[in-house]
Parts: sequence; structure tokens; C-alpha cells
Amino acid sequence: MRAPCQVNWRVFYRRSSSEWKEVDKLGHRVLILRVALALVFVVFSRQGFAEQATPPSDAQMPFEKGAVEVSVLGGVSLPLSLFRANADHSLSMASFEIGRVMSGGRNGNNLQLILDVTPWIQVRQPQAVRGWSVSPVFVRWNFPPAGVRGPRLFAEIAGALLFTAQPVPVRTTTFNFLDQAGFGVRIEERAGRAWLIGYRFQHISNGGRVKPNPGENFNFVYFGVSFIR
Repeated sequence: MRAPCQVNWRVFYRRSSSEWKEVDKLGHRVLILRVALALVFVVFSRQGFAEQATPPSDAQMPFEKGAVEVSVLGGVSLPLSLFRANADHSLSMASFEIGRVMSGGRNGNNLQLILDVTPWIQVRQPQAVRGWSVSPVFVRWNFPPAGVRGPRLFAEIAGALLFTAQPVPVRTTTFNFLDQAGFGVRIEERAGRAWLIGYRFQHISNGGRVKPNPGENFNFVYFGVSFIR
């Protein structure tokens, strides 16, 4: 016969273990919730400080005469036969640009001269051919923005020197000219930084130096980011 005060420690231990497991689970959940709330607090605190440090809403991108724009962009040609392009061939590029606004104010038209360097080009015809190019002549005309900080349309034209490891097109030359003309839009994210989205019609030709000179056309679209100071 057991004494009245005698406790079944095994049963108590088993119950305590299961209960402590539930307590541990709850504790972990509470800890995760606390961490999540702390992260939310930090994010909103930083956002509040950023809003305090942000210039007034009338601050605009410093896009006027003398401003310098540095851009990084990349793109690929569309599988279209528009403008006598070969839909089975494609071109992809990654470029670095640095330009200077030569005339105009931030709320009007302005002229921009750009130096474009493309360290990576790949042409599929259908074999992949790698190369690079440089554009010593690159002109961009920027139209007035749509509103105080609205998007700004632009038109551009450029002539580049193209060097490839294999002839482009096939059985021609490894040194060609890459002529480009197109348009795009600059979307300001904040003062000093913007996104670029555009289209370029591209024509590769050896300029008649070698016969035959069939040329190659592409409908090229690109996306990039720019920083303006």
C-alpha cells in the first residue's frame, strides 16, 4: 500500500516532458514572432529616417547641361523578321556607357553625347560568335519629362566598331561596323538614379570593304540602370 503523499514520479516525469515539449514549441514561436516584429520595426524605422533624409518632393534629377550619366545595360534581340532581320539569328549585349549633357535644362530638351563600350557581344548565326564593340559616336536626344518627376522619352543614334572572333555574317569579316538607331524611356526612381528601357534597330556591315557584304539586321531591346551627377 502506497503512502498518501507518495508521488508516481515516472508518470509526473512523462507528463512534464510532454508539457515541456509544448512549452518549448510555444517558446520558439514566441521567439520567432519577436524577431519578426523586431525586423519590421527596424525596416520601418530606417524607412522613416530615409524619408526624413530625402530631399523635398520637388527635388528633380540633376539632368541638365554639364550633368554626367553613367549607365549599365544589357539586352537581346527579338525573334522578328521586322526590317529584314533574320528571325533565326540573335544578338545579345552587355554595355557600359558614360555620357555628358551638352545643352538644355532639366525641364526641357537636351543633347547628350555618350561613349559606349560593350565588352560582351554574342551573335548566333546559328553558331555562337563572341566579340566586343566601342561606339565613339553616340548621340542621344532627351525630350522634356512628363511632369516634375515623370518619365522622359529619348531618341538615339550610334555608330560602333565591332570585333568578333569569327566572321559576322558567315564568310565575311571579323571587323565590322555596327550602326544603331532607336528610342527609349528614362524612368526616374529617385534624384540621381533612373531605369532605362529601349529599342534599337541594329545593322552589322563591313562597309563594302569585302565582297559579299550581305549585312545582318537585329531588333534589339534593352534594360539598364543609370546614375546621374
